[in-house]
Amino acid sequence: MGVIFASLAASLDGYIRSASGDMAWLNDSMRRDEDYGMAETTARAGAYIMGATTYRESASMFGGGTTGPPTYVVTHAAPADAPPGITFQAGDLGELSASAKAGTDKDVNVFGGGDILTQTIAAEALDELTIALIPVVLGSGTRLFGDVASETYLRLTDCQSFPSGIVLLRYERAS
Repeated sequence: MGVIFASLAASLDGYIRSASGDMAWLNDSMRRDEDYGMAETTARAGAYIMGATTYRESASMFGGGTTGPPTYVVTHAAPADAPPGITFQAGDLGELSASAKAGTDKDVNVFGGGDILTQTIAAEALDELTIALIPVVLGSGTRLFGDVASETYLRLTDCQSFPSGIVLLRYERAS
């Protein structure tokens, strides 16, 4: 059975999106000749768990269904009909995470923003976290993490820096 992991990019001051929603800060920082592990992340995912906002944004850009790994969308307002490959889910995120994990021989990627990441941490379901630290200070926007009820300790397993100034920090849940 695989692990539940998340990979996100964040500014030096802990934001994953600017206040205006503009993502140019991220695209402007990345270099084509640097491998940040995106292909590896896609290859290891046997299922996705995402929040409703990320799903809506993805569906508006790429359409709502998938022929790839199953995708579970955490929402309180599920539509009547689910597109192919999409399951809308309300309820316990810990149970959903365990079910998604049991349904694949690969890993489960928590894909989206700070809200779904924070919920996954609160449910004690996140096994691994990779943060691409981007060398920019945004000042405001959407935080990487929301409020959590208690501390969650992580152990650094890898740190990789790039000439662009981007640093990949890989953590696993501490025992």
